[in-house]
Amino acid sequence: MKIKFALALTLIIAINSCSSSVKIYTSHDKDADFLSYKTFDFYEIKEEHLKMKEVNRRRLAMAIELELGMKGMKRSINDPDLLVNLYSMINRAENMNSTQSNVGYYGAASPYGTAIGISVSPGSNSQYYTKGTVTIDLVDRKQNKLVLEGIAKVDAGEGEDADRMINYTVKKIFKKIPDAGKRR
Repeated sequence: MKIKFALALTLIIAINSCSSSVKIYTSHDKDADFLSYKTFDFYEIKEEHLKMKEVNRRRLAMAIELELGMKGMKRSINDPDLLVNLYSMINRAENMNSTQSNVGYYGAASPYGTAIGISVSPGSNSQYYTKGTVTIDLVDRKQNKLVLEGIAKVDAGEGEDADRMINYTVKKIFKKIPDAGKRR
């Protein structure tokens, strides 16, 4: 029974250590009438402001367009109500788990002879992960006023599902905006 519990606990720890961590902070203008916004467009997305892979920039823009569409807004390049501004700071880091390497021997004497063995333990192990911050701002274009700011702080291991993480982050940031069913 203790072995099964220890194995289950080890598996849970291993899964959690491989998964990503996303912390999301949002702030919105309490006086903003989100139901009055019908259209949106993006500020020019500049590579120096959105420092991530091109494929992830497209994923982020598509996730925003999809989520705002579900909120009842349409993308319009002519006279949009809201402008979406994006910034990011992404870093690749290395996490090194170090284990001391040891080589040793052991022996035992018995009436039938002497037994000698060698013991070797593994060396160090490194893991790469991405650490960064993505900021999504919604600006009321007519009033030139920030109405929503969402900041996502992300620690993601290699091989993370970028689509899932980006969609989750955008959905959480836009949680305060009323859904399409509540629109006039």
